[in-house]
Amino acid sequence: MEHQPIQPAAEPDPLADYTPVVLRARHNGWTADRQRAFLTALSETGSISDACKVTGVSPRSAYRLRARPDALSFADAWDEALLVSVSRLASLAFERATRGAIRELWKDGVLIAESRQPSDKLLMFLLTHLRAEWFKPKTAMSSSPAAGAERRYAKAVANLTDSDEPADPLLLRDYEAQPPQEPIDPIDDMDEDW
Repeated sequence: MEHQPIQPAAEPDPLADYTPVVLRARHNGWTADRQRAFLTALSETGSISDACKVTGVSPRSAYRLRARPDALSFADAWDEALLVSVSRLASLAFERATRGAIRELWKDGVLIAESRQPSDKLLMFLLTHLRAEWFKPKTAMSSSPAAGAERRYAKAVANLTDSDEPADPLLLRDYEAQPPQEPIDPIDDMDEDW
């Protein structure tokens, strides 16, 4: 049996047609590279605050750039990046709905308990909104939405090949509790050098 490398699924590049906003050159400003880094992080996380942390800017600064009349390309790319992030976030939401989010109980700075609490409400919400056709009355459905799914799934699995991409193993430290982080003071975090 010969193994072929797996070709990663090509996701649409949210920055393919992006032209950075031209601003006065500043070493600590919104350079083209910083704009691209922000938008890439936003497409990967769906979180403006996380994208800001990655690029070392404040959310206030990002929103100011987005609001500029000459920054329509940045605002459009921002919207596209959020759309790209939806499938990643949907996967995370399904995991939280079925496996639960980790709840930590801390007392006097010491972790005393951990639990996972799946969310039936989140699962119901996701299913009824993402697969609404499955939950219509049977008389309204002309055919089963799952018709052919097993065949398509089997075909997709049969077409899988090996990849040279390394798979990082899960380690015990991946399951260790992390102490709570100090909240960030938004006043101290603001980028006043605009």
